[in-house]
Amino acid sequence: MTLSLLREVLFTHRFYSGIAVLLLSFEFIINYQIIQRVQYTEIDWKAYMQEVDGVINGERNYLNLKGDTGPLVYPAGFVWVYQLLFQITSGGINLRLAQYIFMGVYLATLAVVLVIYKHTRIPPILLPLLVVSKRLHSIFVLRLFNDTIAMLFAYVGIAALTGSRRWMWYSGVFLSLGISVKMNVQLMLPGAAYIWWRRGGVVAVGAQLAVIVAIQAVLAAPFLSVYPKEYMARAFDFGRQFDYTWTVNWRFISKDVFLSTDWSTTLLLAHAVFLAILGLSVWPQMSGSTAYAVIKSGFRRHTGARNDRGSSVSADEVIAVMFTANFVGVVCARSLHYQFYSWYFHMLPYLLHISCLPLVAQFVAWVVVEYAWNVYPSTSISSLVLLATHLVLLIQILRGPSANVKRVKKVQPKEL
Repeated sequence: MTLSLLREVLFTHRFYSGIAVLLLSFEFIINYQIIQRVQYTEIDWKAYMQEVDGVINGERNYLNLKGDTGPLVYPAGFVWVYQLLFQITSGGINLRLAQYIFMGVYLATLAVVLVIYKHTRIPPILLPLLVVSKRLHSIFVLRLFNDTIAMLFAYVGIAALTGSRRWMWYSGVFLSLGISVKMNVQLMLPGAAYIWWRRGGVVAVGAQLAVIVAIQAVLAAPFLSVYPKEYMARAFDFGRQFDYTWTVNWRFISKDVFLSTDWSTTLLLAHAVFLAILGLSVWPQMSGSTAYAVIKSGFRRHTGARNDRGSSVSADEVIAVMFTANFVGVVCARSLHYQFYSWYFHMLPYLLHISCLPLVAQFVAWVVVEYAWNVYPSTSISSLVLLATHLVLLIQILRGPSANVKRVKKVQPKEL
């Protein structure tokens, strides 16, 4: 292989499809071997089965649904997904079959992510980072966490946003399905709302939010119809305390600070500030626009106005917006448990790419993040290096639009 051809393979998208197939094939083999050779680790699977068993037996009061690890704290989509898994795996007893199902979830997630990445300028040399995580394989095929299913729905929603105007309308459906399995997908909603606003204005935002709420209501109808307060209190408990024992990101602070309302308020305010910087500065600049132009154009979408400078957004920009919206939520999370790595793992190569850090620094940052997520139990040092790496990456992104994000050129998208 000549040097010029090697450069094409590693830094251009000429052979992207072939590389994607190789990565998926590699992961099929690796996941199969892990299932065959590595002992399954019981964490939450048994509790999940106990929780949905209560629903199968007729219980509709969320306060009475619980397992060995505690009460049911996930929305209704979780119940229906794991009830199906309960039936398929003989009440959760057939663990090997469950592992193969989650192997399918792993491969489907990777496939969707690779489809998303094809819209970007990310060099293929970064793509192997998607398949070399010890922790992520454990989360999917050795622990069977619901986070994995929620993120599969979320990535399908992002893929829909990168498509045509017709496909955009399905994005709210899949994001809502993700939220119904685990609430972390809500971290992407500010980014999604920004894209809906850019593509269809206030009407599109209102319609998509209505779709999201309607899906939540339909999925939760058996619980809302009889015990609505109990369902909302448990399924959408935004004030829930996290267990300090499992925190990956805040081990270096004391338990008292970790559990204090002042600390949670500080993180919430930081999250709001970072989102404001993204929405009012970074995201508009990606299209060479301004916050004022974006806001103005959103109110004009329903009037039939076209070719507004504030309305154009490329597929790559969609990805940048969605990934960065999610990432600031991760950085400001009140606690990150080990399975939460799946919330942003597949986004990391792209976030490193648009950070415009030197390529070597990008690989170093990835190694540091992977190291921190594989230290068990977490330590002050592992938490500090994780936070430091997150902040370096976030600061690089907040500095302004990346040259690595493809902009819309002369052809403007057809308005609604």
